[in-house]
Amino acid sequence: MIRNTIAVIAGLFVALAIITFSVMINSYWIPFNYKGLPIEHWRSVVRTAKVEFFIALLISSGIASLMGGIVCALIVKTAKKAYAMLIGFILLIAAIATIFTFKGYPTWYIVCMFFIFFPFSWLGAQLVEWLQNKKNKKVNLQR
Repeated sequence: MIRNTIAVIAGLFVALAIITFSVMINSYWIPFNYKGLPIEHWRSVVRTAKVEFFIALLISSGIASLMGGIVCALIVKTAKKAYAMLIGFILLIAAIATIFTFKGYPTWYIVCMFFIFFPFSWLGAQLVEWLQNKKNKKVNLQR
């Protein structure tokens, strides 16, 4: 139980760090100088951002979900896909909360977001299971 909780927290930490870093990496997207995290000025960012920003945000959300799913699946022993999809679910709920909190997201972004978090977190766990099964088969063949 503790191991699974740590896995979910670690997966979420990795995913949120990737999303935060990806937003902060390109100052072109944020048309004013800011100090600290961009979340302090997120309302202005969402309203003034260009299409490229939202495309990059979707891509970084997909990468973040994938990496969060991988980290979570590496830590848990069983039900890797279920726990990885929990990462995707929590990220989706957080994204929905930001949409309701900060108005101005394009409709196409909101629709696409629903197809990012679950599939990519599941894919992360699937990748870990595939690599672990491949490793186990190789070890069994060497015996």
